This record gives sequence, structure tokens and C-alpha cells, in this order.
Amino acid sequence: MKKLIILLSLGLFCPVHATNTKTLDTIYANSTMTMALFFPSDIKQGITGSEHFVFTYNREKEQNLGLLKALKGEPSNLLVITTDGKVYSYILKYAEHLENPNRFISVQESIGDAKRHLKTEIETPKDLDVDISVNDSPELLRRSCESLLNLPEEKHIRKKEGGIILSLRNLKYHGDNVFLQFEIKNKSGVRFDFDYLKIFKINGNKKRNSSYQELPLEPVYVHNNPSQILPNTKVRMVYVVPKFTIAKNEKIVTQLQELGTTRKVILSWK
Repeated sequence: MKKLIILLSLGLFCPVHATNTKTLDTIYANSTMTMALFFPSDIKQGITGSEHFVFTYNREKEQNLGLLKALKGEPSNLLVITTDGKVYSYILKYAEHLENPNRFISVQESIGDAKRHLKTEIETPKDLDVDISVNDSPELLRRSCESLLNLPEEKHIRKKEGGIILSLRNLKYHGDNVFLQFEIKNKSGVRFDFDYLKIFKINGNKKRNSSYQELPLEPVYVHNNPSQILPNTKVRMVYVVPKFTIAKNEKIVTQLQELGTTRKVILSWK
């Protein structure tokens, strides 16, 4: 468990300098080159507004280097807070070619200082960025899911059926909820029309045990559910379900079903 500063929405700071109203600079990125961003101080937190852009930095040992990559898509934004309290904000855009994949950022580019006296320190599980000022509101859950998608993936439990790969990539407990990050990859050569993804807690063996029980884990929030997965593409989504534990004779089963066909993938783990 690591202490995090919990930020109140994207209005995370109060303006303390007149430069806060200046036009935001634009940083370009793509998927074939890594844009290296060197900040004047070590990075405390970095958030992008869209999953098309991925900003990574060392979460175990504070460093001033952040790495940015992007897939082709709509423009987004990047918000970075450094350990000295400085706030940096940029517009992010995709570009096929990068003239210079390195950028040294000066302290003059800061748009202000973080408003420290309104922040609250709490214990959160492994950097999951959540706001406890609201009780499981949709906006809170949305931002928490986006934060999870920016974290390093810690699991790789996968099942492949007919060219469709369903993977569990992350699992985080927080409060009364569990955040499950899934990835669906289509290598079948045929478009996959998403119908549903269901999660069950299974107790016993259906064929051998008369005490077999199947308990649905109904999501309280779903982030980034797809309608289709085109050939040779993948999507990532987060399902938020009520907190659960797994006993010795229990397992979790996830069923992915295609709309209007018999194609499905069943992934299970303990």
C-alpha cells in the first residue's frame, strides 16, 4: 500500500499565477516512437484524458522522466504534478512523424502550484487514483477506471477460442469494490460483435457436486465497453463489481459472448 494524494476531479489545483490562463502547448506522440519528457522535478502523478495516449513514469522510485506513446485518435490532454507541487498541462495530439522524440520541460511551463492544504492523504491500493469525496459516483468510478488503465499491467490470465483472446490484465481492490481490467484481442480475421461479458463466482463442480453454486457478480459500473472488435485490433475495458473473496473451492469465471452467434470465450481463475 502506498500513500497517494487524492485529487478532487480535474480541478485539482487553484490558480496562483497569472500564467494559468495562457494557451496550453501541444505535445505530439505516436505508436512507433517514444516521446521522452524530462521535467524539472520528479514526477508525482501523471494522467492522460484518453486511452489513446499512454503516459508512464517510475512509480516505485521518483524520477523526472516520463514516456509518452499514442495511437491514432482524437486529441486529448496530459496533466502532470511534480514532487515540488508544480502543475503542468498540455494538449496531446497524434502525429505520424516526430521531429524530435525528446523534450526538456522548463519550470516556466508550469501553469500553477497544487493546492496542498485542500488535499487528503489516504491509503490506496497500489496507486489506484480514486476520490473519496463522493461515494461511488459515476464520475468517481470513471476517473478511477481511467487511472487503472494507465497503471502497469500486473496479471496475464488469458483464454483463446476461435481467434478471440480474452485476458485479465489487472485486478485492484478498493473500498467495497473490485476493479477488473480486461482485454479482448481479435485475431480471427472476422469482426467480433460484442454482446456481453458476464462474471460469476463458482463454488463446487457442476458435474460432480450437488452443492454447486453460481453467483453472478453484477457490475456497478462498466468502463469502455466496445460494440465491435475489428480484426487485428484489441480493446481494454474495466468492470467494477462488489468486493469478493475466493475460497479454496471457489473460482471466478468470465464469459464473453458475441452477438447473434455461438462464438464465446470462457476465462476462469482462482
